[in-house]
Amino acid sequence: MNNKGILGTIAIMVVLLSMLGAVYAAWTDTIYIEATAEMGEFLVGILDGSLECYETTNDVPEEEFKDPKPGVADCVCELSNFETSVHHEPPQTVAKLLTIKVTNAYPQYDVHIRFALKNAGTIPAKLVRVDMTGYDLKDDQELTFKIDEWIFDPDEGDKGAWIGSGAVVDPVEGAIINFDLIVYVPEDYQLEPCTEYPVELSFDFKQEAEECHTYEISISILAVQWNKADEFGG
Repeated sequence: MNNKGILGTIAIMVVLLSMLGAVYAAWTDTIYIEATAEMGEFLVGILDGSLECYETTNDVPEEEFKDPKPGVADCVCELSNFETSVHHEPPQTVAKLLTIKVTNAYPQYDVHIRFALKNAGTIPAKLVRVDMTGYDLKDDQELTFKIDEWIFDPDEGDKGAWIGSGAVVDPVEGAIINFDLIVYVPEDYQLEPCTEYPVELSFDFKQEAEECHTYEISISILAVQWNKADEFGG
């Protein structure tokens, strides 16, 4: 083969390789996809700073008595188990536990507690249960809570409320404290995001409550994601 033939062959091979390279490149093209997913936040509790606790006798404030009575009884209300929302601006902090300690109570002594139940998250929630536990600290004796009725009153407040009434029961003395609980939530128990719901709780100490005893009561509120309430009996 002469030089012209060799050069022609090389030229043809170069063209063929160039065509093969173009086909290969077409089959190895790449597409990149980037995405961001931000998860919701589920957070329900007692709004920090909303707790109010005051005392009366037969529902009459101490300062309204003609002769002021000595402040022998004492009630301390404390919030604990705090969590702070990451989606609120400014941030919202809620507590998961309310503890009430009453010392030197007497018959007809009343304790009144108010607070705001807050859905501080971004996901609708449903109120499922309110749990109460208690102790007689002097006898180291556990108390039980009996709710006589739990009804929805559509005329209570602006949009209705759930009302529970019952008693705190000592295993020896029987019912020693009557209580009423009003939770201003809708009939379907739903708590909307970024919304506060008032709660009122009252304790009335009966004659059966023992002298010189300290009673401690803890209250926790269980709420679940709105579409999971059936799994908790809601």
